[in-house]
Amino acid sequence: MTLMNIQFRVILAIAVLSLALGIWLPSELSADELKEAKVTQVVQDVKLHPTNASSRPAAVNDNVRQGTAVQTGDNSRSELTFTDKTMTRLGEKTTFTVGEGVRTINLGSGQFLLYVPKKAGGANVKMGPVTAAITG
Repeated sequence: MTLMNIQFRVILAIAVLSLALGIWLPSELSADELKEAKVTQVVQDVKLHPTNASSRPAAVNDNVRQGTAVQTGDNSRSELTFTDKTMTRLGEKTTFTVGEGVRTINLGSGQFLLYVPKKAGGANVKMGPVTAAITG
């Protein structure tokens, strides 16, 4: 074999390995990506209730971590986007908490819309005594 042929095979092997890691790695890491979200929309009265801190009004780009509750008031709504592009839209008079479990969210009251992208790993939603599992 010539030196050029060997170099081509090494480059091809590295490219194939990189592609395989690029496809495999994000799907393996997404199992616990519902631990933190970013507030992407605030309409009227939306409050954050962090654990071990006082409540405060929510603002766009605020981080919402595990255990933090988001509460909407009358005629209010909010949107949260997680790192894996899972999106949650909260309606009026809703209390929503990023859960302590892996890919778990808690709905205390109200209504919400949950969008989980394909291959994101699904989500578990707890609503009082009821738990629902959602998969893409």
